Amino acid sequence: MSQNDRTQLIPDPQQPSRHTGSVQSPRPIAPSHGQQRSAANASQHPNQQRQQRQQRQQRQQRRANGNAPKQPPTHARGDRGPARKPAENNKSGKKTTLFVVLGLIVIVYIVGVVAFSQVAYPNTTIAGVDVSFSNASSAATKVNSAWKHYKLAVTGDDFSWTYQPESDEPIVDGEAAAKEIISHNEAFVWPVRLVESLSGKTKATATSNEVDLDQDVDLSMLSDTFNQKQFEEDLGAAIDEFNEGRSGTFEANSSYDEQAGKFTVEKARSNEKINREHVIKYAELELASLAETVDLSKLGNDAYEPLNETLTDDQIQDACDAANNFLGVNVTLKLNGEDAGKVDGSSVLQWISFANPANPTLDTSQISSWAAELANGFNTVGSTRWWTRADGKQCAVEGGVFGWSIDSSSLAKQVEDAINNKQTGEIEIKYSQKADTFTAKGEPDWKAYIDVDLSEQHARYYDESGNIVWEANFISGKPGEDATPEGVWQINSNDGASTLIGAKDPETGKPKYESPVSYWMPFEGNMIGFHDATWQNDKSFDNAESYKWCGSHGCINLRLADAKALHDCIKVGLCVVVHS
Repeated sequence: MSQNDRTQLIPDPQQPSRHTGSVQSPRPIAPSHGQQRSAANASQHPNQQRQQRQQRQQRQQRRANGNAPKQPPTHARGDRGPARKPAENNKSGKKTTLFVVLGLIVIVYIVGVVAFSQVAYPNTTIAGVDVSFSNASSAATKVNSAWKHYKLAVTGDDFSWTYQPESDEPIVDGEAAAKEIISHNEAFVWPVRLVESLSGKTKATATSNEVDLDQDVDLSMLSDTFNQKQFEEDLGAAIDEFNEGRSGTFEANSSYDEQAGKFTVEKARSNEKINREHVIKYAELELASLAETVDLSKLGNDAYEPLNETLTDDQIQDACDAANNFLGVNVTLKLNGEDAGKVDGSSVLQWISFANPANPTLDTSQISSWAAELANGFNTVGSTRWWTRADGKQCAVEGGVFGWSIDSSSLAKQVEDAINNKQTGEIEIKYSQKADTFTAKGEPDWKAYIDVDLSEQHARYYDESGNIVWEANFISGKPGEDATPEGVWQINSNDGASTLIGAKDPETGKPKYESPVSYWMPFEGNMIGFHDATWQNDKSFDNAESYKWCGSHGCINLRLADAKALHDCIKVGLCVVVHS
């Protein structure tokens, strides 16, 4: 102890005591530890001190002898003591270095464990926001700022729907999301995870084309502003609306690939309905990770309801192959040498039935309906025709027996056989009756014809070029039950002289009349026709009103000369158009 130290311990006599009662005597100075030991030694007897020194020296000698290495023999060059080996120094240095390195590694590891239990790894994103090396609070700020206007687009196979929250608040709970990611950091293996993150192979960012629909949906990352029930209802409504345009069955029209020219599995599946439950869950799984798109193609078959509720892809392929067997037909329908239609693979599509999906067949009822409709378009017997006469008069007529008459059942059988036989080329449509020409329905289907104008009481025979070959005044049937029937007819015979016999009178049982004529040219069966009427007053033929009081029983009465001229220039089958 220095003098100064000792001075500090001695009270200053000039300083008053802290106690006000009496003056306190100075406190004795405590000796130091060395002083105490010296004092103790001094108090001992000299012999005792020598004995103690000897004992200490003996102990030191024993320790030296026991720890000291064995000394080699002393050589003449003098006793310089045992020489140290250099290897021992090297080993000691290496051990020290190793311990230092290991210590540093341990320190770095511990620091990494602490750090990555609190911050995200590099290349970590939350909803597309980079939160590398961010703690939960910092990551939350970044994410919440970026996702104030979040959208989720669900697309695939012509389906499109976008979810956009109504609230302006961020949909994601940034802090919860960050904590969730950081909680899966596996901090104790941070060196491995760090390398993975730097190489873009982190567990959190790894993606797969397969969607596990069995996993639970965890929407804890989302904020309270998200309404899961409303989300499911809105997406479900969009799916329902989309599915209305798809039957969900294996159909010809929706299974035929026009570019490939055949039925394909891919096209058949285009008629599948979207699986409402699966798509909603997939969307929620993507929403849970704050994805911006939902690609339905990643769901594969799980995105759709199976066709006919049960069909597999293999079954669809077999059905496509069977249906393709009906597509080899390619024929042109002909009517009187004119093109009247075509039947090919595209036509057959509507006639293939998939009532039994695994065994497509031709629906003969549909073929019959088609044939009936087509025949109706060709049939002109009794239909209304409009035309402009050579002199410019606009005319129309309905009724009669002249025109086209197609047997629809025969047409259906022709087409069915052509399909089954994969026929190509031309098919002449069978008909029970034909007109002069094949035209659009409503147009005149005759060429040369006799125009019988009841309003004018005048008849004209036009050739195919529209030139008048013959014309004459006439007296038609008396108004009422004897009126001359309008319509399109044809000359049935041209036999010359004949006796016209009327119907029997119910009262007398005899014919109402028996009239011999020189020229008989019937056009409605054998009851109504052209003939000479020598019993009529010659002047009556020049009066267009004469038929009202001296009209016939329905026939067209002509002067004898006019009847002869007509007889000489017409042939059986010539069209006769009676109109007003």
